[in-house]
Amino acid sequence: MKKLLLILTLSILSFASTTLPKDSVVKIFASVAFNNYLEPWENPMILDYSGSGAIIKDNQILTSAHVVSNGKFIEVQKENDSKKYEATIKFISNQADLAILDIKDKSFFENTTPLEITEDVKIKDSVTAIGYPVGGNTISTTTGIVSRIEYKSYVWDPWSNLLAIQIDAAINSGNSGGPVLNKDNKIVGIAMMKLNNTDNISYIVPSVVINTFFNDIKDGKVDGFSTTRTLISFIENQNMKEYFGLKDNYGILIDRVDLEDIELKQDDVIVSINGKKISNDGKIDSKYGKVSFNYELDNKQIGDIVKYEIIRDKKKINVDYKIKYSKPLIPYEFDMEPEYLVFGGLTFSSLTQNYLIKLKASSRFIDGLLYKDERTNEISERVVWLQKIFPNKINRGYYSGAYIVTKVNGITIKDFNHFVNILDTTKDEYIVIEFVESGKIVLKTKEARDSFKEIKESYGLKSDRRINLWKKNLLIKF
Repeated sequence: MKKLLLILTLSILSFASTTLPKDSVVKIFASVAFNNYLEPWENPMILDYSGSGAIIKDNQILTSAHVVSNGKFIEVQKENDSKKYEATIKFISNQADLAILDIKDKSFFENTTPLEITEDVKIKDSVTAIGYPVGGNTISTTTGIVSRIEYKSYVWDPWSNLLAIQIDAAINSGNSGGPVLNKDNKIVGIAMMKLNNTDNISYIVPSVVINTFFNDIKDGKVDGFSTTRTLISFIENQNMKEYFGLKDNYGILIDRVDLEDIELKQDDVIVSINGKKISNDGKIDSKYGKVSFNYELDNKQIGDIVKYEIIRDKKKINVDYKIKYSKPLIPYEFDMEPEYLVFGGLTFSSLTQNYLIKLKASSRFIDGLLYKDERTNEISERVVWLQKIFPNKINRGYYSGAYIVTKVNGITIKDFNHFVNILDTTKDEYIVIEFVESGKIVLKTKEARDSFKEIKESYGLKSDRRINLWKKNLLIKF
């Protein structure tokens, strides 16, 4: 089975070119924390990784987010220099798998040349991947051509789908974050991932995505790329075309509308975006050929306006659509310790994609199951009863199948902090917790609160909770 892999650690044969800008490419060392979403009270596992990076203007280093994300200690090293310099993350976009590092000691940049970035790239262009794959300590280069330019799911963020460039140059573990250059030694992309069990099929983050990231951070913060919960489907069936009044091969159907997409309605047919016709398979013309219509959204900034031509009730209308970042009900978290609460020996956490992936659960099924909750502003986050239980007389007979909490003592749960607050402050004699999957658990309030002292000693726990109180106003998936 073919799999896409992040390219953090495999050696390759290399060759050096005297014309390549070796003083512009650095090796990155990162000690990275991996949190345990199945047992969030446990300390994170720390692993050491290496990757590559490119020196760009303003004494900055451009690399992959997956090289440094959640890095507790980061260092960089130049070619032919034994000294390592401490670095910090200045900006990071996990959506685009990109990061910018800052180095306090500016002497690092002496005798280096910042690389330029160009969006001038097309299929069959020759490219050179340059970086530090494992298997050696010196810089390595491989050459190839651009094979495809199309939308692809980025491995680092399971829900990110952006423009990507496929190349046949061998890029392997340790190449991540390194530049891929054209014949003029300008960056056309950043090495990102490879297809496993194939001969030299690799993917890079294209320069157009990099430049969108750069435009995003001009105000000193990361707003992210366009994200919406609105779902569309292609219109390929002739009967459906006739039903919606389509007379050509253009138009895509809106199946489900995000609560925040107030400009759109279910069963709208979008036929063009910014004057570009959208074919029935969701493609538009671009300088890179036929690509997803999302290209017109992803190259803009949050808050920008795009113009849709829509067929609504078989009448054409023009709609100004505001690009937005719509936080999902079940997010994927980065650079964040997972929340948890131990109550009566039962364990609870905010529901994340991270947890569902560890369970190998069907997150899309759960997302569909909970869609009705996205139709109101009342619920912003779901709470899950984790499978792990600390057995105690108070919880005898209770077993969890990773059930999703709906109510506590008849009160609908809005988010994890709300859930914890009810358990901490209720004066009711009993706690009754209800779930999406039906069923309930009942605990005596005082006994459940008092039980942690015994449970803590029995199981060696440090605390009954980790609550991210500051998370309410944080966009956690960039």
